[in-house]
Amino acid sequence: MNKPKHRIITIANQKGGVGKTTTAINLATALAAIGENVLIVDLDPQGNASTGLGIDRRSRLLSTYDLLIGEHGVADVVMPTVVPNLTIAPSTMDLLGVEMEIGQQPDRVYRLRQALSSPEAAEYDYILIDCPPSFNLLTMNALAAAQSVLVPLQCEFFALRD
Repeated sequence: MNKPKHRIITIANQKGGVGKTTTAINLATALAAIGENVLIVDLDPQGNASTGLGIDRRSRLLSTYDLLIGEHGVADVVMPTVVPNLTIAPSTMDLLGVEMEIGQQPDRVYRLRQALSSPEAAEYDYILIDCPPSFNLLTMNALAAAQSVLVPLQCEFFALRD
């Protein structure tokens, strides 16, 4: 019997401080703990998911920036974490310039989807995409790649207004 295709879940909200990164790390860790093979794609230039999983900034030689501009594939970019069954495609501040690099390309919104449809990405049961606190080209790439979207929010009145 063929293994079912992986699930791609984007965790997004244009508001900051609502728990996107915390949700990504905790959900990924829980899935990995029950034996699922999980990849976190850190699309936030701040790189908090990468840092939260113990990836030192100096060791991030390749990142999701390289994935989006098409210079490297998933297998080149991913790094192991201390959590068994959990790897990460780390983020760097280079992501701040991705709109300048691919902003005029006709496939600019589908770069991440193309990268995650590669055979090397097929080994993951779950791919969780941690987004920046904005609605920009990075978030649009994450949404275009997703099969599901998780939107963390604070349970307060002003969360509904922004």
